[in-house]
Amino acid sequence: MSEITGLSNAAESLEPLVANGRIPMRRVWTMLALRSGLSFALLLSLALVFGIRGHENPIPESAAWWLWFVTTVNIVCILLMLRFSRWEGLRLRDLFFARKSTWRGDLFWVLIGVLGISAFAILPGMWLADVLWADTNYPNTMLIQAIPLLAVYPLFLLMPATQALAELPLYWGYVAPRLRASGFSHWVVIGIVGCVLSVQHMFFAFQIDWRYDLWLAIKYLPFALWTGYIIHRRPTTLPYLMVVHFALDASLPVLLLLVSRGMPLPG
Repeated sequence: MSEITGLSNAAESLEPLVANGRIPMRRVWTMLALRSGLSFALLLSLALVFGIRGHENPIPESAAWWLWFVTTVNIVCILLMLRFSRWEGLRLRDLFFARKSTWRGDLFWVLIGVLGISAFAILPGMWLADVLWADTNYPNTMLIQAIPLLAVYPLFLLMPATQALAELPLYWGYVAPRLRASGFSHWVVIGIVGCVLSVQHMFFAFQIDWRYDLWLAIKYLPFALWTGYIIHRRPTTLPYLMVVHFALDASLPVLLLLVSRGMPLPG
């Protein structure tokens, strides 16, 4: 995976556990699909409740709660990673590739990673929105919808904190090394995991609008593939990228608060 050796969560360290069945691959594939499947189930369940109660637009109204769906799924992911890592003889921190001794070498790769993330996290979504609607802000008005104010405030801490601990660690700290240990090449793993990481966003906030769903599904694909490449080259950058991820997602509850107070999104 990189020039760093001796990581207990590296693919080469996990190969014997995969070979002897201690890490069943059905568990790995389930974890890969978990965030998409569970968040979509929550969205549809709430939409069903709204539909039974006579709401005219149950799916869009349910999708407005997507930050809570993500937060709930994050908590489930963290608990499962904690349990599975123990079953595999690891600690949760091992899935984060946490290693203090490598910090000097990590900083170079963190810098490279942040430079790519600063472009890939926002610009592709803006470009795609301009192609689909000729309006870079239009899909954001569909994504960020008002919910009761009391439901917004807990998200300021819960959403970015759980997101940082769950998303990148699940995909690149848990799933990716185990797929590599099962025999997949690193480029295939980056492609598979990166695509799922990107497509999951469609299931977080799905609505019946193909352009909007397409925008959600692929807007983060460059970000997903880039983070996968950086963590492949330097696994010990993952804790730093988790901090960056926290900072990026901390703005989402702020935007939700603005809209819930009746204010427009920043243009």
